[in-house]
Amino acid sequence: MSAGDHTELPVLVGRDSERALLREALDQARAGCGGAVFVVGGDGLGKSRLTLEATHHGRQAGMAVLVGRAGSTGRAVALRPLTEALAPLSRTEPVLEHASLRPYRSALGRLIPQDLSVGTAGPPSPVLLAEAVLRLLSVTGAGRGCLLALEDLHDTDPATLAVVEYLADNLADQGVLLLATLRAEPGPAWDLAQALGRRCSGTVLRLEPLSRRAVRLLVASRLGLAPERIAEPVLDRLCRDSAGNPFLAAELLRAMLDSGNLVVHDDGCRLVDGVPTEVPPTVRRSVTDQADRLGPAGRHLLTAAAVIGERFPVSVLGLALKMGQDDLLRHLRAAVTAGLVTAEGGDHDWYAFRTMTTAVALLGQLTPTDRAALAHQAVDAVNELHPGLPGDWCRFTARLTRLAGDVPGAVRLLALAGRRDLNAGRLRSAADTLDGAWRLAAGVDVALRADVLHELLCALLESGEAGRGLRLLDSLDDLCHPAVPPERLAAVHVLFARLALLAGRRTDAAAQLDSARTLLGPGASERQTAPVDAVAAHLGLDAPGRATRLATRAAAAAESAGLPGVACLGWQARGVLARRTGPEGAQPCFTRMRRIAERHHLPLWRTRAAALLAEQRWLLTGDADALARSAERARQLGAHALRHAVDVRLAWDHALRAEYAEAERLVEECTTDAQRLGLGESAPLLSLVRAVCAGHRGRRHELDAALAGLSGDGEPVAALAHGMAAAVCALLEEDPARARRELDRAAAYDAGCPAPYPLAGQHGLALLLAVLPGDADRRLCGDAGGTPAGRLHWNRQFVLLARAVLLGRRGDREAAGATVAALRRTPTHPVALHLGLRLVAPCAHADRWGEPVDWLRGAEEYFRLAGVPAPARACRAQLRDLGVVVPHRRIGSRVPQPLRMIGVTEREYEVLQLMADWSDNRSIASELFISPRTVEKHVASLIAKTEQANRAALSRYAARVREEVRPD
Repeated sequence: MSAGDHTELPVLVGRDSERALLREALDQARAGCGGAVFVVGGDGLGKSRLTLEATHHGRQAGMAVLVGRAGSTGRAVALRPLTEALAPLSRTEPVLEHASLRPYRSALGRLIPQDLSVGTAGPPSPVLLAEAVLRLLSVTGAGRGCLLALEDLHDTDPATLAVVEYLADNLADQGVLLLATLRAEPGPAWDLAQALGRRCSGTVLRLEPLSRRAVRLLVASRLGLAPERIAEPVLDRLCRDSAGNPFLAAELLRAMLDSGNLVVHDDGCRLVDGVPTEVPPTVRRSVTDQADRLGPAGRHLLTAAAVIGERFPVSVLGLALKMGQDDLLRHLRAAVTAGLVTAEGGDHDWYAFRTMTTAVALLGQLTPTDRAALAHQAVDAVNELHPGLPGDWCRFTARLTRLAGDVPGAVRLLALAGRRDLNAGRLRSAADTLDGAWRLAAGVDVALRADVLHELLCALLESGEAGRGLRLLDSLDDLCHPAVPPERLAAVHVLFARLALLAGRRTDAAAQLDSARTLLGPGASERQTAPVDAVAAHLGLDAPGRATRLATRAAAAAESAGLPGVACLGWQARGVLARRTGPEGAQPCFTRMRRIAERHHLPLWRTRAAALLAEQRWLLTGDADALARSAERARQLGAHALRHAVDVRLAWDHALRAEYAEAERLVEECTTDAQRLGLGESAPLLSLVRAVCAGHRGRRHELDAALAGLSGDGEPVAALAHGMAAAVCALLEEDPARARRELDRAAAYDAGCPAPYPLAGQHGLALLLAVLPGDADRRLCGDAGGTPAGRLHWNRQFVLLARAVLLGRRGDREAAGATVAALRRTPTHPVALHLGLRLVAPCAHADRWGEPVDWLRGAEEYFRLAGVPAPARACRAQLRDLGVVVPHRRIGSRVPQPLRMIGVTEREYEVLQLMADWSDNRSIASELFISPRTVEKHVASLIAKTEQANRAALSRYAARVREEVRPD
């Protein structure tokens, strides 16, 4: 082989340390210090590629390079790799004529064709032959070094191994490097390499699978792309299917390109969905060869394991094959050593194929009949080992049952597994499993299909995937069959009605309920009609009387009939209806709902009840922490609809807290989720949150756009939007007449179509606006404050302000001031608080109670910083009316906020800064280009505003301000 044969080598990736070791060994051999290196690894890990790299480097360095390979077919030929490696010497130079080799010509004649002298009889001793080869290599590499590369040592004969052992033990002072490759599998070659490594006569170099980074470099080199342009899905798939084996990775990459599954373009590469890729023939042959080397029993074990799956339990495999434990473990150990399978984690019973490609290739060798027979044996083994198929064994056995040809049996098992997941609150797993059962049930018995559809709709309903569930409506036509009991078909219609409600399609929900009632007929039992009544109660929330009767009847019938889920649904409807008048009536309903869920171990219903109770707490106290915990719990369960509903309430809470950026972020996320999942029911509340965000910032155009999303007539949220957003916006525009009109409109909407919460203004803001001009008396205020609705946090702040005004008018100044002080200590809703204080400040001043100047200064500061100019101007005007000097507000004021709150002007702040250095009036005047008299006036004003005793105290205060207070 000439030195120029390998001028263009394939790119070698992920083997930097191995290549460095080989190059160092070659350099040492050239320097006269030989040795032996054994490259060990499974098929396809790159043993031959490393050998090619070494021979290429050796030739470039001018070394003598001799390469031989053991045969991989048939019986091993004695001394074949040595003969192949040394034979070329007879074609290039008369090496045997060298004086030091003449005594060994007879021995070398077995390896190099020569005209041997007559009289040579019988083969030489192994030691003599090995010494002859050692001397021949020394002569060949004299002055330049020699590389002897022997590949596939695992397939060679004992005579070759004896020579290799002798060479490895005696190369230390010779300029020869012995490089041998072999598989990591039990055998004489493996034992020899291990022994030589232990006695330091050779280096064992084990090849490991490529890292993810190395696979990326390999793919990039094959595709001619920069590594960073390799798409992550492409890399994920190759890493998974090849397990870091470079041969598998390269072959699979070629197959993906040939099939069109992988497309390369200027910007990188991408996978094409729906285009299958077959296992390449080269990979199938490689896997088959490796399995064949394990013997007939070992190969049968691997094919049976492939039928069971990419992961397989040893106990099931042994029982299915009726194989003894010792034989089973012996074959498994051989497969592990060959790199075909691997033990999985800490569970001694589970093994897995190292790559999915291996399992697919083995399955390809079986006929459909053989595959079904092995699958049937595995099913029997699982049922014997795990009666009742607990846990994941149900889903595990469903796949084997399908492979065995029993499709209906597989559908039943998947439906059972999905139902178990649903009952345990594993909603995503339940929906995916039941969806698989539904798709598999396409050609099975129609009654079984109806059962599977019912379970699938339950899972989609609980997970909140309304759009996905309603896309199955067309399947109802196929289920109208005498084999499907009317009660089962009615239950399917009820589930479709609940999904339609979730999607905001109330007309479709009503139609589904009508179909369910028709199927059940007039003689239906309460157990059959309870689910229909419960859903009808949710559908008829705009008719509270009838809805309450339906919900009560449904809850009672469901509890007596042992239908806890339906009972929870009925109590939920009762609570939602009661909540319209306040929290007291709703609290017992939601508590009863939670108890039923806990008693019957219904995790989703318990979480839903907890969320409703958390919403009650939020309405009463303004504390949304429990709501946030409910959202996280719903996320963990995979209950998308519940998490979405709670997130909408959290967005509403952020809007009321004036945390508009977070509110708008949540609104966008919820809008995206609603579109993705088909949750149209939340659209009105999302419009309400947008209206609050706009109205509480005085943004009239944005408010009008949000109100346009609420039709008004027949839309219960319209009352909330006008009472909580439009009325507030009008007050921020200093238009109290318009605010009263908005509140009147909200009351009219609420009378016609009751709002889901009593927050439209009648029990709060409207009362305050009636008290301020004297239109409402203390009795009316007390009555409103004592109602359940008046105790809700949003309403209560306005009720307290109204009560304070009436207390002040009655002369109870201390109680009036204390009422407002208590309200200011918990400023949950800053816009409402500052707006309310700005409204009651004139009354407080007139009746001489409270701290109206401080309230107005705080409100002016808040609204000015919030970018709402009208109320800020009104606050300044009221302060002037009260005789308070109001500083001119510059854009970008340098005065720290605490000083602005007490009325410190820009010039006064400049004086205060200089006083921190204890400067006198003349120095300050010189610095600021004003007169000392003016400085004296500013100092006097600062002493009064900061409540300091004298100039010295003011200077100390100024020093603290400089150290502690930072401008906005």
